[in-house]
Amino acid sequence: MVLVRKLHLILFTLMITGCLIVYEYSYFCLQGRGNPQDVIELAVKQYEDSGTQANVFQDLQQVLQKCNDNVTVQQLILDIILRNRMCKLMVINNI
Repeated sequence: MVLVRKLHLILFTLMITGCLIVYEYSYFCLQGRGNPQDVIELAVKQYEDSGTQANVFQDLQQVLQKCNDNVTVQQLILDIILRNRMCKLMVINNI
C-alpha cells in the first residue's frame, strides 16, 4: 500500500511539475516573439530536448528517496520547478 501511494505521488508530482514548467516557459515565449499557435508544442519539445524532463525526474527520485511520508507535495513541486525552470534558458539563449 505504501509503495502504491509513493508511486502515485511520483507520477502526480512529475505530471504537475512538467506541466507547470512548460506553461511557465510558454508564457515567457509569448512575451517575446513566440507564435501563440504553436508555443505549447515548442515548449514541450524544448522541455524534452533540453534535458529538463530528465532533470525533473532525477530530482523527484532523489527527493522522494530522502523524504518520509510527511512530505508536503506543494513544497516538493515548488522546489523542483524553481530548480528546473526553463525561462532561465531564454536569457542564456537570447530568446
